Amino acid sequence: MMHMRRRIACVIAAAVVVAMTGGALAQEGPIAYICIEAETGLVLSESNADLPRPPASMLKMMMMLLVVEGVERGDWTWDRQIVASAAAAAIGGSQVYLREGEVHDLAKSMQAVAVASANDMAYAVAENLWGSKEAYLKRMNERAQELGMADTVFYSVHGLPPDAGMPYDRTTARDMAILAQYCLRKDVIREWVGTRELQFRPQDAVKYNTNKLLFRMSECDGLKTGFTRAAGFCVAATAERDGIRLICVVMGHPSSEQRFRMAGDLLEEGFQQLQRYRYIAEGQEIDPPVRVYNAGVGEIRLVAAEDAWVALREQDKPLVRVVALQPGHISAPVAAGETVGEVQIRLGDRTIKSTPLVIAESIETPSRGWKLAHSARRRF
Repeated sequence: MMHMRRRIACVIAAAVVVAMTGGALAQEGPIAYICIEAETGLVLSESNADLPRPPASMLKMMMMLLVVEGVERGDWTWDRQIVASAAAAAIGGSQVYLREGEVHDLAKSMQAVAVASANDMAYAVAENLWGSKEAYLKRMNERAQELGMADTVFYSVHGLPPDAGMPYDRTTARDMAILAQYCLRKDVIREWVGTRELQFRPQDAVKYNTNKLLFRMSECDGLKTGFTRAAGFCVAATAERDGIRLICVVMGHPSSEQRFRMAGDLLEEGFQQLQRYRYIAEGQEIDPPVRVYNAGVGEIRLVAAEDAWVALREQDKPLVRVVALQPGHISAPVAAGETVGEVQIRLGDRTIKSTPLVIAESIETPSRGWKLAHSARRRF
């Protein structure tokens, strides 16, 4: 681990030299980064993670999330037609060169956004689904606040530099990691961001995913890059190994190549810190028992509905508590498998994992004769 930290320090030092010698960009401020465990958000390493920076095209992760959430709600479907306006066709930077009036379905359009980082298609999707760029920006910023991205304000659909006198998009490495967490909960987003190449039209040349870590680290399977002169070279990357998924965000690097090397090193260091532990097993009985009313049994033990695995650092294990949240009593009849509580794995004051508590076997209402006899015994 110490070797890995020295390597990361060398990458940062090399970046400073590049910037000082005029070999790269005009962006200001130090490199910002953060590496977290994806499920719990446990921070494994960070530097300048709350430093405000433009995200460039990394903000397209928000479009991916909003589009998928809209499909899940039934607001639109994957065969929704996306028609390119003149404004969309005029957008520069990374693009699929839409022509005004060109039509593609939403599924294909989002592949262009995720894999080719197509600014023109991002603009077209925003206009078609939300009615206008302004309406989409409003929803972007609302959702950012809902997700807890407290230091984020979006001013653009695509992450390109603003017009003269207008503000840059603003976020932090920490907020981008939060956004990546939510994106990774959607299967279709994981499919998009893990796609290595895309041929958008039959006559088009193949476009390769802008996230080069996909080609260099076997466990890496997403997420998104970004670059403008003000933002520097950025990447949000994720990788999974032995059941542990990590997210790393690097922002403001002066070297395109070195941002990927740095992200890979941070992910590797993160994997070396963590180990998975099973705190609760599926079917495990949980204490204390719960009283049962109106039944032939006086009490039962609830059981865990599924395994509860947690990825932890060795130094965090003493801070872990297992807490059962269950009712004071239950009344028959209850069916096997019915959820009546949950067991939580807590790290300090944070719940990092939970699993439902269920009834192992059905409990029927006792017969009338049993009730009469039981009532007589109680009176006696």
